[in-house]
Amino acid sequence: MPTSSRLYLNLYWHMHQPDYRDLSTGEYVLPWTYLHAMKDYSDMVYHLEQNPKARASFNFVPILLEQLVDYSEQFSTGKLRDPLLALLVEPDLENISPEQCRLIVESCFKSHHEKMLSPFPHYQRLLQLFQLIEPVMENNDFHYLSAQYKADLLVWYHLAWCGESLRRENKLIQHLMQKGLLFTLEERQQLLDVIGTTIKNLIPRYKKLMEKGQVELSTTPYYHPILPLLLDFTSTKDAMPDAPLPEHARYDDGVNRARAHIESARKYHQELFGSLPKGMWPAEGAVSHAALSLLAEHGVQWA
Repeated sequence: MPTSSRLYLNLYWHMHQPDYRDLSTGEYVLPWTYLHAMKDYSDMVYHLEQNPKARASFNFVPILLEQLVDYSEQFSTGKLRDPLLALLVEPDLENISPEQCRLIVESCFKSHHEKMLSPFPHYQRLLQLFQLIEPVMENNDFHYLSAQYKADLLVWYHLAWCGESLRRENKLIQHLMQKGLLFTLEERQQLLDVIGTTIKNLIPRYKKLMEKGQVELSTTPYYHPILPLLLDFTSTKDAMPDAPLPEHARYDDGVNRARAHIESARKYHQELFGSLPKGMWPAEGAVSHAALSLLAEHGVQWA
């Protein structure tokens, strides 16, 4: 008689952004952490909230969580260290520097045009206007771009990065997308408030789902290191037998560094979510017997 069998499917989502901060100033040099937070990370938790029977596992790399906490503090204090966010609510866009103008035009068309720009006629029009004047902007002369143009471009860039859940549920986002142009400073400030609230609520929302037993949350060694290489360069040969190795025999103090990454990741996860993670996503999926053994020594039950 054939025996019955059951198939288990585990949906496991890996959330990771590298540290985009300038270590000397604390300012962000790229906006990807907060943009993905207001689009992808907020949509993911929304789907689970809307479908209580759904189950999934989420992995949060500590350096991503650290930046989400940092952004939350920026929104709470009003002291923005992300230049693009600061420009979104800049009162005097007429007199910003050429470098700030360049940041706006170089950033605000940097998206997947087919999915994030083409569906919105007003956003398309902003791109078409820029393409018309770009050939005559010698020496990065941005005088053709009015303050209102810059305001509308900043708003549309952030509207395009809003997740589907924000477009469905948030009245301000719906109003701005319907209005389409001539955005005021007050509306830009309101948009910033929506972005801030969305990001500040992310960690508590995932924690609530974890406490309900609907999701499991795991972590990764703190700064996303390739753990097997910290322990032993020759582990490279397990996957790539012909790969050349570094001239140095080992990574200096690699074992202690690996331990520090694991321990600090588990500690920070507990600080934010209230419990130690049972699982750990190895950075870049890199595993070795020594790396898995080290995870086990630190109480990690699965990887």
